[in-house]
Amino acid sequence: MILQKYLAKIGIIINKVDLEKLIKKYMNKNLLVGIIVVVIVLGLGGYFLMNKNSGQQSGPLPKVTIAMVTFPGYAPLYVAKEKGFFEGADVELTRIESIGDIRAAMRSGSINMYAATYDIYQSIKDVAPNGVGFLVVDESHGADGVATAANVNSIKDLRGKKVGAEPGFPPYLVLQYLLNEEGMTLQDLDFQDMPTTDAGNAFAAGKLVAAGIYEPALSASVTARPGSKVFASSADIPGLVQDLIFADEKLAKEHPEVLEKVAAGYFKALDYINSNHDDAYQIMAKAFSVSVKEMEDFKTGVSWIDKAENIKLFDKTSDVNAYKTYDLVCSILKKNGDTNICLKSEDKLTNEIVNQFK
Repeated sequence: MILQKYLAKIGIIINKVDLEKLIKKYMNKNLLVGIIVVVIVLGLGGYFLMNKNSGQQSGPLPKVTIAMVTFPGYAPLYVAKEKGFFEGADVELTRIESIGDIRAAMRSGSINMYAATYDIYQSIKDVAPNGVGFLVVDESHGADGVATAANVNSIKDLRGKKVGAEPGFPPYLVLQYLLNEEGMTLQDLDFQDMPTTDAGNAFAAGKLVAAGIYEPALSASVTARPGSKVFASSADIPGLVQDLIFADEKLAKEHPEVLEKVAAGYFKALDYINSNHDDAYQIMAKAFSVSVKEMEDFKTGVSWIDKAENIKLFDKTSDVNAYKTYDLVCSILKKNGDTNICLKSEDKLTNEIVNQFK
């Protein structure tokens, strides 16, 4: 019967015998017509609703603008952009050299993603930091550290001594971490807030007992001061100094597929770097106005985080994982007065994107 076939099309299954019984029961033709009309209206309504929703999902994706400071650790993003690896997503990369300006740009909507370390992201007071972290892009492996004088055998030896570092840079976090391990904070030092290059020069000249410095100034400062040493570097603290990409919460909620495309493009860029070294390094060197040799030298102290490592880092059961590091860093920052608000890592990080690549 025509009615039986139509009902089946819209998901209502009824056999011929039952349908005939139903029609006999309601011999009033007007009533039967009314039932048929209601069924047709409901069916058409569901049809148009499904098509409307389908149209929304297949529409153009929002443009992505990723902000970052000038740091070669982000170089694979430029390979992804140059080679078209952000397939299906319109991605723009932009430089904003102040984290305050980056936060303002996120609030205004002029950018919807940015790269930052755990500490930079959380070094904010009174308001929650913008964005949700979904991808780890790089990690410092020895590029940042703390240099100490020859007579320093323990971090406790720094109590009351002149120590310099620049807030907002990885060596500053390494220093805070080392202090935290001994139950200390910056308040236990005669702390000198100074640019990293100045801290390196002051340490080399013997004006500081210790200093937080990044490479190549770290090695140069130690070489220039007889008997001094790199007490500890980021290589000794796995997972502490990592850069993540943070996405606008609304974008992450409404268009997670955009985040997936950014992550996929980044992973493809890493594969390309490994298989096409010369071309990839040319692209990256050009993006940061350095020579290929300088880019290669930079890479010796930094690792780019691939798909497999991202999956591990976003696994809460891993010994070193993003959630644990996020919470630890916020605790350290709060003890040192760099933030007064610590949100749970579960609320500001998501593993839903990298888990799509398992």
